[in-house]
Amino acid sequence: MNNTSDEKWLIVCDIDGTLLLPALDNPGLEQFNLFVEKNRNRIILALNSGRSLDEVAMVAEFGPIARPDWLICGVGTSLYSGFTPDTADAEWEDLMGHDWLREDIREALAACPGLTEQEAWNQHTAKLSYYFDDPPATVLPEIIRLTAKWKGQFKQIVCLDRYLDIMPLWGGKGAPVQYLAGKLGVPRSRVIVSGDSGNDHDMLDRGYPSILVVNHAPDLNDLVGAKDIFASKKPAASGVLEGMAFFGLS
Repeated sequence: MNNTSDEKWLIVCDIDGTLLLPALDNPGLEQFNLFVEKNRNRIILALNSGRSLDEVAMVAEFGPIARPDWLICGVGTSLYSGFTPDTADAEWEDLMGHDWLREDIREALAACPGLTEQEAWNQHTAKLSYYFDDPPATVLPEIIRLTAKWKGQFKQIVCLDRYLDIMPLWGGKGAPVQYLAGKLGVPRSRVIVSGDSGNDHDMLDRGYPSILVVNHAPDLNDLVGAKDIFASKKPAASGVLEGMAFFGLS
């Protein structure tokens, strides 16, 4: 690929486990930050996290992650161009406000054993968020039974065997990447996404150049060897850099 200075690349990274890996002292993060700062003229950096806006700000407004240009928060439900609520993208907010089966499903799962609804601040009109109190393998069959009448009308995203997000078919981490690339006029070939766990699946399997870091959770094992997926040999941010170079951005 020809990397001229007027090219724009959209780099979309999950945070926890992808850029941040404190257990290993965040390998490659300093080098990643330096690369982003040196290439601001051709890189648009977006963070795509299950975290809320405030939680993203804790690690990206003043470090340790390089300051992003865009923030995708709450498993794709919110899109911001800054660290304050007033920077929310109005068109994306409208899209996320569409009606779906949220309250019907919530009522159906109210007494589901092994499942606890997450706190109010983790909820959104475009998702229902739960904690698994028991192993997902024992809880999911009951969820399927209780929601059988709406089969195929929503998606459920399991992450790290601990978290469950139930979303409309148009929800998840992948849709805002597609929307943002279109808004910014960045072609698919220069949209690089990276992730490590279940809620990243939705953006990693959409045909973008995708980086699966080596420390990924079993949630993503099915993507190993898939088309357009680069499986790094290095963990976290060092693996993201490895993948970016593979896709021609170095």
